[in-house]
Amino acid sequence: MLIDEFGSYNQKEYDPIYLYQRYKCRVITSNKRVTFESLELFIPDKYRGAYLVIKSDIERGNPLKKYQSRQLKNLDYDDDMLSHWGVQHFHLGGILDADGYISRTGELLFVHFTQTKAYILGIFSHDSWCDLDIIEVMHSNWPQELEMYKSDVISQRLTSKDHKVLRNKHANTNVTVNDGTEYFAPGMGVTANGAPINAVLNSDRLIFVLNSAFELIEKNISLILNSDPSKSKLEQLTIGLESLISSDSFVFNIKETGFKFTLSNENEHEH
Repeated sequence: MLIDEFGSYNQKEYDPIYLYQRYKCRVITSNKRVTFESLELFIPDKYRGAYLVIKSDIERGNPLKKYQSRQLKNLDYDDDMLSHWGVQHFHLGGILDADGYISRTGELLFVHFTQTKAYILGIFSHDSWCDLDIIEVMHSNWPQELEMYKSDVISQRLTSKDHKVLRNKHANTNVTVNDGTEYFAPGMGVTANGAPINAVLNSDRLIFVLNSAFELIEKNISLILNSDPSKSKLEQLTIGLESLISSDSFVFNIKETGFKFTLSNENEHEH
């Protein structure tokens, strides 16, 4: 996946599992979503056509990468607003450029995504990454989406300028809206190098799962090989992870024979 997306990279210098999870934090899965528009949303006439196409693509589950930043082409790119506040930004150009990205616009559409929903906050200027109105719109329109991040701690309210300074230092901060409600960073924040905390958590979880899977495969290798219709007698076999079925189940593939199987704590199943 990383080689397909970015070409060659130094596997000795970078952990591919971590890099892939870092990449996954930036991209938006292509599945159908219900869209919700904020009460504050205003679409200028010059962006009306582009906006309707974006909204349709979101609802139909079409790929959305072309609307995102061209910085996605960089392996070590981190979207700070996404990492800190959980908000994506889309360009509103009407032309698809040669590199597969929509032409750039000074104003941007800000959207908060879940797996099944898209909350369209509004159109903001290109320097609004720390604008507190972003969180204010989320809070006033869809407070239920921020409920899990609500903080009982009362701290000094930070300005947009404060957030910008601290964000440049990779510092994680709470955010307070006009009525005094305070939230932990809805995007979960970043590590000391500016990468999303979610990337680290997901990497650690995946490594734990793969280590457990390796032990289970080693313990049941005879049963797995006997389940392979090819009944291969090769002395060496390569077993790889092919795809993710769900959050807890993976498909494994014996490279030499093409046999696919899944694992459970009790037994193995042909896929």
